[in-house]
Amino acid sequence: MRWPREVGALVAGVVVWAAVVSCAGADAPRSAGADGRTSLSAEVVQLRRDEVLERVEIALTNAGPVEVTVERLTLRVPGFRSAGPVPKDSPVPSGQLVNLPTAYGEVRCHADADADADADADAGEVEVGRPVVTLRVRTGTDPQTRRVVLRAGDPGGVLQRIASSRCTAERLAAEVDLRFGPDWREQRTADGVVLHGTLEARLLTDRPRDLTQVAGTVIYSLQPDGEPTAGAALAALTAADPQATVPVLVQVARCDGHARGETKKPYAFLVWLAPPGGEEIAVSPQVGDRDLEALQRVCPL
Repeated sequence: MRWPREVGALVAGVVVWAAVVSCAGADAPRSAGADGRTSLSAEVVQLRRDEVLERVEIALTNAGPVEVTVERLTLRVPGFRSAGPVPKDSPVPSGQLVNLPTAYGEVRCHADADADADADADAGEVEVGRPVVTLRVRTGTDPQTRRVVLRAGDPGGVLQRIASSRCTAERLAAEVDLRFGPDWREQRTADGVVLHGTLEARLLTDRPRDLTQVAGTVIYSLQPDGEPTAGAALAALTAADPQATVPVLVQVARCDGHARGETKKPYAFLVWLAPPGGEEIAVSPQVGDRDLEALQRVCPL
């Protein structure tokens, strides 16, 4: 069978320009060309550095014989609100894999979660669908920009894990009010200013919750003030005793120019909550104006 000239030129260029998501190829996280061969495939991964930046990386593999340059990337995932297109200028050489970072967007947690659901159940959790990656690409043999759509794999369940954690944290934040107390006591040391204060926790439901640990940010460290009892929760909140005050101290972790310039959430302290004996989930306490004023004495931003 002789191919039309236009199809022959496409096959000769080898790079796949088809927007694929046909029923026949629904299970293949790749694009397929007119000759049935594949050129680009994608998987979702997340490195440790990506977690704090609220992003994932698209591991893009080029199985074709010519280099592909990605000019723009858009990730769409059922269960997430897309963060929109991300400009790129990223070459993907033939036979190689290149990671392309992109934000995953906002998780669509179920707003109508059953209020009577079991305390340990993932009420309000969202079920994540198959990610789709849309690319604008070009090659050295064909500088014309073309659109490619890939159904990406997620073998590690990265996106479902992100959604589950985010929705559970959102639910916990609605169950426990967390904020710093009104007063900070300043102590000047050889290592800088140390703030002594309190973390105030108030249970808003009848489901018991333990406050198990705290942690700081890139800029500020946060830790219990004093020696906590080994193996014991920092606070145990119950319907009978719904409020607790945890002494904490804040001091500088890093205050160099690079850290101050790069961090996106300098005040996103973490507090781990859990049902008694259950899995811990980190949430962030509220940080008010008085807290911000005090923190500037530790490291001005």
